[in-house]
Amino acid sequence: MQKTSKIYIAGHTGLVGSALTRKLTAAGHTNLVYRSMQELDLTRQADVEAFFAAEKPEYVFLAAAKVGGIHANNTYPADFIYSNLGIQNNIIEAAYRNGVKRLLFLGSSCIYPRACPQPMKEEHLLTGLLEPTNEPYALAKIAGIKMCESYNRQYGTQFIAVMPPISTAPMTISTCRPRMSCRP
Repeated sequence: MQKTSKIYIAGHTGLVGSALTRKLTAAGHTNLVYRSMQELDLTRQADVEAFFAAEKPEYVFLAAAKVGGIHANNTYPADFIYSNLGIQNNIIEAAYRNGVKRLLFLGSSCIYPRACPQPMKEEHLLTGLLEPTNEPYALAKIAGIKMCESYNRQYGTQFIAVMPPISTAPMTISTCRPRMSCRP
């Protein structure tokens, strides 16, 4: 990635997205593109397609997601799965259709089973029941990982998924670990 490469950061105002934005800016990247939720509804496929066609980003950091705590996840499970599937499906497909060189999909550690052995390992994914309070969110994130893997396999894309640890304070990007199986 060159300092002048066009980089789209979806979710640039969130905890992880804002950390990415700060890190890229500090590293001297000068062509960062982002839109607020008011400017671009990522759940609307036509809007996302039009944005990608107009902006032509070379690299994409997919940090956008509908997030909430235990109460919100329990109260609005349909909203969480619908919104998160829509956001990631629209961005990943638009990235593919518009020739994005690389995409980084940010998942969540909640994708691992509720009774996952510690420390969590990649091979523990899909080996047990998920935490019921955030299962719809976790299922959407698992679908995003599998979507990246599938696009890599079928289309030869270079879409990578990382699972940052649980974060409740400003995060440093160095804490993210890539899922090796998502690498092309």
